[in-house]
Amino acid sequence: MASRQATKRLQKEFKTIESSPPPYIIAKPNDENILEWHYVITGPEGTPYEGGQYHGILRFPTDYPFKPPAISIITPNGRFSTNTRLCLSMSDYHPDTWNPAWSVATILTGLLSFMTGDESTTGSIQTTDAVKRKLAADSKRWNNQENPRFTKLFGDLVAQNRADIARAEEEKLKLLNAQHERNGSEGLHVEIDLSKLDPEERARLANAAAGDSERLCIIM
Repeated sequence: MASRQATKRLQKEFKTIESSPPPYIIAKPNDENILEWHYVITGPEGTPYEGGQYHGILRFPTDYPFKPPAISIITPNGRFSTNTRLCLSMSDYHPDTWNPAWSVATILTGLLSFMTGDESTTGSIQTTDAVKRKLAADSKRWNNQENPRFTKLFGDLVAQNRADIARAEEEKLKLLNAQHERNGSEGLHVEIDLSKLDPEERARLANAAAGDSERLCIIM
């Protein structure tokens, strides 16, 4: 159970981060446990994580802010192991370097900085930029379909993800039509992944693509 001081401090930090979130970061406490915070990092432009959406957890000790939180990430990302405590200077691995003046915003800004670098630590993994980009491209679908904690806590993002995924698949279909008009159908192959879509969008795109079955690879 959180101490009175921890509760007061975390409530204050929530108001601050809600009104003035750091770039690429949103965060909020679990309604049932103020010591458990969930964050979402959006991959910055010009990095292998660009456009990616990374959900993770901060678990604060009962005597926060005098001790640091445990930090983990849930969404596959290619930089850190998932559901694993990360060793960072502002995590519970290093209480000796912790500064009580640091905040949730400080912690997550530091995590983002470390994520976009290449330094190794406990919990980090080595992957190619191509793998990171592939995971970034799939992260919204993964959060919506494979991550129940995300869907429970971030309903607004779930709806936005759904729209973004449908838009991306529609762009593939438009590309198909444009290429067909320019070059004809010979040798043209475009993959439309209907498994990423909600049933309504899946049916709509499947119908739209029905006349292009020779040039489409439909993944159900």
